[in-house]
Amino acid sequence: MPLCVHRGGVPPISVLVVDDHAVFADALRASLSAEVDLEPVNVAYGVSEASAKLKSLQPDIAVLDLRLGDGDGLALADRIPELSPATKVMMLSAVESVEAVVEALAVGVRTWLPKTIDTRELVRAIRAVHMGDAWLDPALFGSVLSALTKRAVTPLPNALSVLTPREREVLDCLANGLSRADIAAKLQVSVNTVRSHVHSLIAKLGVHSTLEAAALRNRLRVSR
Repeated sequence: MPLCVHRGGVPPISVLVVDDHAVFADALRASLSAEVDLEPVNVAYGVSEASAKLKSLQPDIAVLDLRLGDGDGLALADRIPELSPATKVMMLSAVESVEAVVEALAVGVRTWLPKTIDTRELVRAIRAVHMGDAWLDPALFGSVLSALTKRAVTPLPNALSVLTPREREVLDCLANGLSRADIAAKLQVSVNTVRSHVHSLIAKLGVHSTLEAAALRNRLRVSR
């Protein structure tokens, strides 16, 4: 069967919205479906239904609420790698708990955003996460990074020695809260180059996200 593409000639991004508030979930599906590159957009209203749809649909992106009527969004996120290995997970929640965000990052969640986010920003985040980026509400960045730094496993003194000088520069920028676009402008390279450096340093450090990498970097500096 030929691969479905949208008008730009690029495969569309399939999305599964998981939220037990039907009115909100249906409205979000309608908003996302209006974007030409987001299709299909499906909805599940609980953990059980989401588990079945993840397994059958294998969406590119899953947008989960934290609290679901029949279970917990983080527990579902932890199971997604076995249900749908290629799916990238985003949390869209009214909860603003630093502890919950840290736990989400630990199970591979790429993004934590408030339900009050503008739809256009959410669409931007979905596209970015699909490309391999991670997003976090700026209001939570400092607190989450601090919490990750405190709970990080004590690293080896030379843990950052596996990074190239450029990767260390990128990591420093990430730890200071700069976006990939900001880093590209500062280092005078393309955003794609920054993205490649980020993927490389995450793999070399054995962490799951840019925030965990930044936390490891901060922990090393404190331990010196």
